[in-house]
Amino acid sequence: MSGIPETRRFKAPRWISTEAGQWAYEVREEWRLTANQTFGVTERRLLLAEAEKLHKHAGESQAV
Repeated sequence: MSGIPETRRFKAPRWISTEAGQWAYEVREEWRLTANQTFGVTERRLLLAEAEKLHKHAGESQAV
């Protein structure tokens, strides 16, 4: 067991396996609420694609 404390406040569903998806679930409340109500595979893929865009944009904003 690691001595590093868990910093996440929310436990993302298993289908959110990408770094961007985990980030969006933790940081974006609207995205998280939508994800919690999404059951279709196609809709989940679209949400993860959106998370990738949001994550990339957030990274670009911080780099400037």
